[in-house]
Amino acid sequence: MRIIVADDEPDMREYFQTILSVLGHEVLAVAADGEELVARCIETIPEVVITDLRMPLLNGDEAIRRIWQRIPVPVVFISAFPFPEDLKLSAPTTALRYLNKPINRNQLREVLDSLSSPLPPKT
Repeated sequence: MRIIVADDEPDMREYFQTILSVLGHEVLAVAADGEELVARCIETIPEVVITDLRMPLLNGDEAIRRIWQRIPVPVVFISAFPFPEDLKLSAPTTALRYLNKPINRNQLREVLDSLSSPLPPKT
């Protein structure tokens, strides 16, 4: 899959670039904040987005809302914090997953495998 990764921690961006390549995926771009994530998604149209929930300039959930206005891309939210129970996104796709840090290779593989079925075209 063609994936964009967003995390404000350089070590996490590097980890995802390495592990996703090992798992056979292509990292199209990395972003350090939500605004950069939105720009990269519009430029490259990924098949999946992996994003931290808490980032500077624009949180991951708000960035995804903006992206979904243009692209119904599957998303894997990651966070070192418990996911807020009040996080409600009006998803154009049912392909929405959550992973808590630290994330290991098997967890990531399972989540990406669960997203690998093709999405229906946007109407």
